[in-house]
Amino acid sequence: MKQKGTKKAIANKIQKWLQVIGQLNNGNFICAIPINRLRSIKSLIPNETTAEQFALYLSQKVQQNMNETERYEEFTSKEWSIHLSFISDAIAKMEGYLADPTYENKQSLRGLFKRINSLQSDNYLRVHWKTIRFVRSGYLLKLDYALRCFVEQDCPDWVYKLVRVYVQSYEPSYGSGLIPSSIPMLIEVAEFWCNYYFDSSLSEKFPKEFLAIKQE
Repeated sequence: MKQKGTKKAIANKIQKWLQVIGQLNNGNFICAIPINRLRSIKSLIPNETTAEQFALYLSQKVQQNMNETERYEEFTSKEWSIHLSFISDAIAKMEGYLADPTYENKQSLRGLFKRINSLQSDNYLRVHWKTIRFVRSGYLLKLDYALRCFVEQDCPDWVYKLVRVYVQSYEPSYGSGLIPSSIPMLIEVAEFWCNYYFDSSLSEKFPKEFLAIKQE
């Protein structure tokens, strides 16, 4: 069964996301809007397959964004190429698991985490009583969370964590959370769920709201 909750309730959740986009567009905020506005996404996950499909979708968006972005200065050309190749391989394995969800294919996905850790060259710093993790690549961090949607039991929680790292942005004038630069990613998230539950694009299902955010 695809739906968890009524279609009206689901539409209301998506409309609230569109309202946040409108708020960001028109400057009707002072500080970043809290990222927990997206926590309702957890209620849209009826089963593991849905979480996996969404994780694959965002992984493909991450890959597209990386392909369209200039290489980060902290990476050599060789490292950048390795990261691109790894993301391509991981997406292929996700697609393979969705087509054939066997134990062997899931283990193949689990095996990617060791490779991610190697590519990230994780660094940990002890600050007071907390251990803070520093990672080199935000792209690989998003891929890490996407993979966990496939292999961890609490997939709704990992979907929310994935959305947090995918949509959240930071600027000194706003702070960290939902800010204007978050808008394209937030639209992508809303577009997936609109298509998933209503077989329609945002512009088709919510023409008035979508037109309003495009005109801002």
